[in-house]
Amino acid sequence: MMMNNNTSLHPMGRVASSSWLVALLAIAELILGFVLLSFPYILGASAVWVAGFVLLAVALLRLIQVFTRPGYRMWNLLAALIYCFLGLAFIMRTGVSLSAITLAIGIALLVGGVLRLGVAFSLRSEQGSAWRFFNAIVSIILGAVVTWGWPESSFWLLGTIIAVEMIFSGWTLLFLALAPRRQGQEAL
Repeated sequence: MMMNNNTSLHPMGRVASSSWLVALLAIAELILGFVLLSFPYILGASAVWVAGFVLLAVALLRLIQVFTRPGYRMWNLLAALIYCFLGLAFIMRTGVSLSAITLAIGIALLVGGVLRLGVAFSLRSEQGSAWRFFNAIVSIILGAVVTWGWPESSFWLLGTIIAVEMIFSGWTLLFLALAPRRQGQEAL
């Protein structure tokens, strides 16, 4: 049996070459995440606009079901009208929609934080309860920042969340891409 030095045939060679490609894609995602972090309002408004088109597509699907599923006609018609209304509102009134979504996120954070605080108090004797309190306090603070800063927080919140998620996704992808390379070096 003849040995081949071609790395594309060797399993570690394939992992190493594909991990470098994944690493480059991760770096590109990181760079794009930081660029998007510079324009949070544009990113947030774009996300709402795209969501509007998705809602219109869902409305069309529900409308098709009105004619294909006789037992659910009224439900599908009502759902189609609601999705259509929301989709058009998101597209035609993007700023107002972004503002409403931001307020809903702020209120959800506040309510969720208060509920978590109640759970933390009721389970305070259990192990790890300090983390429950910490989680509740962070949620309440974030909710307060978003709602008390509303409607100005609409200009940065959604876009910032998307950009930060993209940055963390890029970091995770980069570390995952480099992990096989480190394992291969440790095996030597």
